Parts: sequence; C-alpha cells; structure tokens
Amino acid sequence: MALFGRSSELSYDDLLNRLTELERRVAILERAAHGDSGNPPPPARPQPSTGTGVSPEVMRLAAAGQKIQAIKRLREETGMGLKQAKDVVDQL
Repeated sequence: MALFGRSSELSYDDLLNRLTELERRVAILERAAHGDSGNPPPPARPQPSTGTGVSPEVMRLAAAGQKIQAIKRLREETGMGLKQAKDVVDQL
C-alpha cells in the first residue's frame, strides 16, 4: 500500500488535506522530541491563504461561526501566525 493509499483516486484537495494532517503529526512529534532541548522546531510551512488546503474541520468550524476555534485549529495544522490564520478563516 502506498503512503497515501490509492492516490490516483484522490482529488488534489484530498491530497492537500492528507499532507496537512501528516505535517501536523510530524510537528507534534518534533515538539515531543525537542521538548527537553529548549529549541522549538521550525513551524510547518503555511498553506496558501486562498482557501486551498484548509481542512474540512477548519471549514466546518468557520461555517458554524466558531471562528476562534477554526483559527486555533488552522494554526495547529499549518504553523501559521495568528494574523495569517485569522485572515484565512475570515475569507472562508
């Protein structure tokens, strides 16, 4: 089985969502591994602010009016700064 399952059957957005989730998990592992060293890992690469690559969970939270939760989740997933994540959520 390939890393992404049957990637030929997945859309571009599905692949972006899977990549975002993998990056989030790697960031968690990096924080756990570097927790004792005092040196934080570099933030994950931010996703474009056009809405592409925003997870379904972030979109659901934004649509439900839970903007703060959507911003928090987007920052956890991507490593974006507060302003950039707020701008993305405001555009959803």
